[in-house]
Amino acid sequence: MAYGLVMLLILFSGRVLSEGNDYRIELMIFSQNMPNTEVFEQTESQIQWPAGLTDLSAYKKADTMALADAYAALSKDPVYQAIMHVAWLQTVAEGALSRPVHIQSPEGALNGFVRIQRGQTLQLIVDLEYAPRQDFNEALVYRLNESRRIKFNEVHYFDHPKFGVVAKVSPL
Repeated sequence: MAYGLVMLLILFSGRVLSEGNDYRIELMIFSQNMPNTEVFEQTESQIQWPAGLTDLSAYKKADTMALADAYAALSKDPVYQAIMHVAWLQTVAEGALSRPVHIQSPEGALNGFVRIQRGQTLQLIVDLEYAPRQDFNEALVYRLNESRRIKFNEVHYFDHPKFGVVAKVSPL
Protein backbone atom coordinates (compact mmCIF):
# COMPACT_ATOMS: atom_id res chain seq x y z
CA MET A 1 0.00 0.00 0.00
CA ALA A 2 2.75 2.47 0.95
CA TYR A 3 4.68 1.55 -2.22
CA GLY A 4 1.62 2.34 -4.35
CA LEU A 5 1.17 5.69 -2.62
CA VAL A 6 4.84 6.58 -3.14
CA MET A 7 4.60 5.67 -6.84
CA LEU A 8 1.46 7.77 -7.20
CA LEU A 9 3.19 10.76 -5.56
CA ILE A 10 6.22 10.34 -7.81
CA LEU A 11 4.04 10.21 -10.93
CA PHE A 12 1.99 13.21 -9.79
CA SER A 13 5.04 15.31 -8.89
CA GLY A 14 6.63 14.49 -12.25
CA ARG A 15 3.50 15.75 -13.99
CA VAL A 16 3.57 18.96 -11.94
CA LEU A 17 7.21 19.54 -12.84
CA SER A 18 6.62 19.00 -16.55
CA GLU A 19 3.67 21.39 -16.47
CA GLY A 20 6.00 24.04 -15.06
CA ASN A 21 7.74 24.07 -18.46
CA ASP A 22 4.70 25.20 -20.43
CA TYR A 23 4.30 28.87 -21.31
CA ARG A 24 1.95 31.24 -23.08
CA ILE A 25 3.90 33.63 -25.28
CA GLU A 26 2.02 36.66 -26.59
CA LEU A 27 3.31 39.22 -29.08
CA MET A 28 1.77 42.45 -30.25
CA ILE A 29 3.69 43.86 -33.24
CA PHE A 30 3.15 47.26 -34.82
CA SER A 31 4.83 49.80 -37.05
CA GLN A 32 5.22 53.40 -35.98
CA ASN A 33 5.37 56.43 -38.18
CA MET A 34 7.31 58.88 -36.06
CA PRO A 35 9.98 61.30 -37.20
CA ASN A 36 13.56 60.28 -36.46
CA THR A 37 17.03 61.20 -37.66
CA GLU A 38 18.46 57.70 -37.99
CA VAL A 39 19.68 56.54 -41.39
CA PHE A 40 18.65 53.05 -42.48
CA GLU A 41 20.50 51.36 -45.33
CA GLN A 42 19.64 47.67 -44.97
CA THR A 43 17.99 46.39 -48.18
CA GLU A 44 18.36 42.61 -47.69
CA SER A 45 17.62 40.24 -44.84
CA GLN A 46 20.43 39.83 -42.32
CA ILE A 47 18.75 37.30 -40.07
CA GLN A 48 20.87 34.28 -39.22
CA TRP A 49 18.15 31.63 -39.30
CA PRO A 50 18.60 29.07 -36.52
CA ALA A 51 18.24 25.32 -36.96
CA GLY A 52 14.93 23.82 -35.92
CA LEU A 53 12.84 26.81 -36.98
CA THR A 54 9.19 25.89 -36.36
CA ASP A 55 6.25 27.64 -37.96
CA LEU A 56 3.91 29.39 -35.54
CA SER A 57 1.00 27.33 -36.87
CA ALA A 58 2.61 24.18 -35.38
CA TYR A 59 1.84 25.45 -31.86
CA LYS A 60 -1.48 25.48 -30.08
CA LYS A 61 -3.03 28.95 -30.06
CA ALA A 62 -3.67 30.44 -26.64
CA ASP A 63 -7.33 30.60 -25.65
CA THR A 64 -7.07 34.16 -24.38
CA MET A 65 -5.01 37.21 -25.21
CA ALA A 66 -3.97 39.34 -22.25
CA LEU A 67 -2.97 42.23 -24.52
CA ALA A 68 -6.21 42.31 -26.54
CA ASP A 69 -7.41 45.65 -25.13
CA ALA A 70 -4.00 47.26 -25.69
CA TYR A 71 -3.95 45.94 -29.27
CA ALA A 72 -7.42 47.36 -29.94
CA ALA A 73 -6.40 50.77 -28.56
CA LEU A 74 -3.16 50.75 -30.54
CA SER A 75 -5.07 49.91 -33.74
CA LYS A 76 -7.11 53.12 -33.35
CA ASP A 77 -4.07 55.42 -32.96
CA PRO A 78 -3.01 56.95 -36.32
CA VAL A 79 0.66 57.01 -35.29
CA TYR A 80 0.75 53.20 -35.14
CA GLN A 81 -0.17 50.51 -37.64
CA ALA A 82 -1.05 47.15 -36.12
CA ILE A 83 0.85 44.36 -37.89
CA MET A 84 -0.08 41.27 -35.91
CA HIS A 85 -1.18 39.97 -32.54
CA VAL A 86 -0.44 36.33 -31.72
CA ALA A 87 -0.32 34.10 -28.66
CA TRP A 88 0.72 30.46 -28.50
CA LEU A 89 1.60 27.74 -26.01
CA GLN A 90 5.13 26.36 -25.96
CA THR A 91 7.11 23.98 -23.77
CA VAL A 92 10.63 25.03 -22.80
CA ALA A 93 12.78 22.75 -20.64
CA GLU A 94 14.64 24.27 -17.71
CA GLY A 95 18.19 25.26 -18.67
CA ALA A 96 17.35 25.03 -22.37
CA LEU A 97 16.88 27.20 -25.42
CA SER A 98 13.43 26.79 -26.95
CA ARG A 99 12.78 25.93 -30.55
CA PRO A 100 12.72 29.15 -32.55
CA VAL A 101 9.21 30.14 -33.64
CA HIS A 102 8.88 31.59 -37.13
CA ILE A 103 6.88 34.82 -37.02
CA GLN A 104 5.61 36.16 -40.35
CA SER A 105 2.80 38.56 -41.14
CA PRO A 106 0.25 37.40 -43.73
CA GLU A 107 1.44 39.89 -46.35
CA GLY A 108 5.11 39.12 -45.64
CA ALA A 109 6.24 42.58 -44.53
CA LEU A 110 7.28 41.15 -41.14
CA ASN A 111 9.52 38.09 -40.93
CA GLY A 112 11.76 36.57 -38.29
CA PHE A 113 11.75 34.45 -35.18
CA VAL A 114 11.29 34.51 -31.42
CA ARG A 115 12.64 32.11 -28.80
CA ILE A 116 12.99 31.72 -25.05
CA GLN A 117 16.08 30.74 -23.12
CA ARG A 118 15.62 29.32 -19.62
CA GLY A 119 18.67 29.36 -17.40
CA GLN A 120 19.58 31.31 -14.30
CA THR A 121 17.33 33.99 -15.77
CA LEU A 122 14.62 33.97 -18.42
CA GLN A 123 15.59 35.56 -21.74
CA LEU A 124 13.36 36.47 -24.66
CA ILE A 125 15.18 36.56 -27.98
CA VAL A 126 13.55 38.59 -30.75
CA ASP A 127 15.00 38.74 -34.28
CA LEU A 128 12.48 40.32 -36.63
CA GLU A 129 12.73 42.30 -39.83
CA TYR A 130 10.07 44.67 -41.11
CA ALA A 131 10.04 45.65 -44.79
CA PRO A 132 7.02 47.84 -45.51
CA ARG A 133 5.98 48.15 -49.13
CA GLN A 134 7.15 51.42 -50.64
CA ASP A 135 6.03 52.53 -54.08
CA PHE A 136 8.93 54.59 -55.36
CA ASN A 137 11.87 54.09 -53.00
CA GLU A 138 14.21 51.14 -52.77
CA ALA A 139 12.69 48.75 -50.23
CA LEU A 140 14.36 49.15 -46.85
CA VAL A 141 14.47 46.41 -44.25
CA TYR A 142 14.31 47.39 -40.59
CA ARG A 143 15.72 44.86 -38.13
CA LEU A 144 14.97 44.44 -34.44
CA ASN A 145 17.47 41.95 -33.00
CA GLU A 146 17.51 41.85 -29.21
CA SER A 147 17.86 39.43 -26.34
CA ARG A 148 16.50 40.65 -23.04
CA ARG A 149 16.08 39.33 -19.54
CA ILE A 150 12.38 39.23 -18.74
CA LYS A 151 10.10 38.27 -15.88
CA PHE A 152 6.97 36.18 -16.08
CA ASN A 153 3.64 37.98 -16.44
CA GLU A 154 5.28 41.34 -17.11
CA VAL A 155 4.79 43.31 -20.30
CA HIS A 156 8.03 43.99 -22.16
CA TYR A 157 8.58 46.46 -24.99
CA PHE A 158 11.19 45.88 -27.70
CA ASP A 159 11.71 49.13 -29.56
CA HIS A 160 12.92 50.13 -33.01
CA PRO A 161 12.35 53.56 -34.60
CA LYS A 162 10.13 51.99 -37.29
CA PHE A 163 8.38 49.16 -35.44
CA GLY A 164 7.96 47.64 -32.02
CA VAL A 165 7.06 44.46 -30.20
CA VAL A 166 5.17 44.19 -26.95
CA ALA A 167 5.65 40.75 -25.38
CA LYS A 168 4.31 38.87 -22.40
CA VAL A 169 5.41 35.40 -21.28
CA SER A 170 3.34 33.60 -18.66
CA PRO A 171 3.77 30.15 -17.13
CA LEU A 172 0.75 27.87 -17.46
